[in-house]
Amino acid sequence: MIETAERPIVVASFPRSGTHLTIDGLRHFFVETYRRQGFNQAVHSLYMNLDRLDPQHPFALQPDKAREMLRRCPKRVIIKTHCSVEIDQAGEANRGLAREIIDASDVVYVVRDVRPVMASFMALRPLKFPDSPREIGAFLRTPMDGGEGPAANWARHVAGWLDHPGVHLIRFESMRENYVSAIESLGKDLGLTWNKYPIRLFPKPRTMFENRVRRWLGIQNCSAIDNLRMAFDTPDWKQVMSRADLALIREQAGAVMERLGYRM
Repeated sequence: MIETAERPIVVASFPRSGTHLTIDGLRHFFVETYRRQGFNQAVHSLYMNLDRLDPQHPFALQPDKAREMLRRCPKRVIIKTHCSVEIDQAGEANRGLAREIIDASDVVYVVRDVRPVMASFMALRPLKFPDSPREIGAFLRTPMDGGEGPAANWARHVAGWLDHPGVHLIRFESMRENYVSAIESLGKDLGLTWNKYPIRLFPKPRTMFENRVRRWLGIQNCSAIDNLRMAFDTPDWKQVMSRADLALIREQAGAVMERLGYRM
C-alpha cells in the first residue's frame, strides 16, 4: 500500500505530446504542486519518472526510494509517465508498484494531434534506436511495440488512457494557444489553489552549457531539455507526409482522432 502525504498527480502521455509543458505548469502555478528548483538542483528531481521503475532503465529508480519519496514529500508529487494504461514500460518486476502509484493518484493525460506527434517521434526515435527510419513514410510503416505501426501504437495508447476512470484531459494545442488559461482550467479540475507568485522561467536554454550555468546560478529551468542533450530537428508534418502517409494514419488512428475532435 502506497503512503503519501498528499494525493500525487500522474501526468501521462504518448511521447512528444506536451508532457513537460504540463509538468512545468503544475509546478509553477499552484500552491499544492509549487516546486522551485534549488541552487544547483537538477530540474528532473522536481518530479518522479514512473518509467524509471524499469530495472533496465539507464537511471533506474529503486522501489524503496520511490516509496520514500512519495511518503516524505509534503506537497502533491508530480509523476511523469509514457507508459500505456497497461503499465508496459515500468518493468515486470515493479509493475504492481507502478499500478499502486497510479491508483493512488489523480491522472492527467496530455494529448496532441497524431500528425505532428509522428513527425517529432520519428526525429527522436533514432537517438535511442539507431536503426529507426529517418524518413516518415518508412517510419510509419515500421512495426513497433506489439507489432503495430507507430500511428496505431499512438491510437491504442491514447484510447487506453481516455478510458481510465476519472482521467483529466489537457490538449497540447490549448497550451500553445493560451498556456496560462489551459493550465488554470486543469488546476481547477484537480482542485488546486492558484499561486499568486508563480515561478518565472527564463526562455528555454539553447545549449547544455547554458543549462548548467543556470543551475549553478539558481535560475529556474524548464524540464524539457531532450533537444539540448540529444540534438535533433523535428520536420513539419505538412511538408514530409504524402497522401499515402496521411491515408495510413487515418486508417490506424482516425477513429481516436475523431473521438478527440481533431479534423483530418
